[in-house]
Amino acid sequence: MILGKKARERGSKREKRLLPALLLVGAVAVLAGCNNDLEKVSFFNPKKLPNQSVADAAISRSSSGNVQMRLVSAKIERYIEPENRNIYPEGLAVDFLNEDGSKKAYLWASVAEEFVDRRIVEARDSVVVIDYGTGDTVYLRNLTWNRDEGMIYSNDSLRAKNGQRITIGDGFESDEAFENPHILHQRGTIDWKETEE
Repeated sequence: MILGKKARERGSKREKRLLPALLLVGAVAVLAGCNNDLEKVSFFNPKKLPNQSVADAAISRSSSGNVQMRLVSAKIERYIEPENRNIYPEGLAVDFLNEDGSKKAYLWASVAEEFVDRRIVEARDSVVVIDYGTGDTVYLRNLTWNRDEGMIYSNDSLRAKNGQRITIGDGFESDEAFENPHILHQRGTIDWKETEE
């Protein structure tokens, strides 16, 4: 059926009046559907997110061509505000090496935080230090590594194992190269031997 010119003009005018009303109804529907809880929106606050995130990181430090330390972490998050720091939320493992590349000591922690400008690393929640030279393994809750002073230390209680000897104490201190590690306040030593039954 062919519509006349006047019928087509009436339909066109009706469509022109209907179009803004439809757009208004659509905009209201879209805006009504955007209902966000402020707590959920604040979760995505860019100030709380890391400035940079690295997965499966491996970092080496060398001097005069000799690798002195090798750090491995599953994840590193870098924050610039409020303080320049790196967080190792999934832990870190550090190998301290001799000049020939053999392992001198090993440090592991389930969580760590590095304050970059102050050059301090704080390892916490199940820290393990192994000195391959003496055979000592030290178990601590927290450990601080002051890179400016070249010292690794803790004031927490600890347990150290060397062969068949367990030493309980408070405080640990070592130079960064693990040349002179020692327990500050020994509370006791247990010597044990496994027996065959």
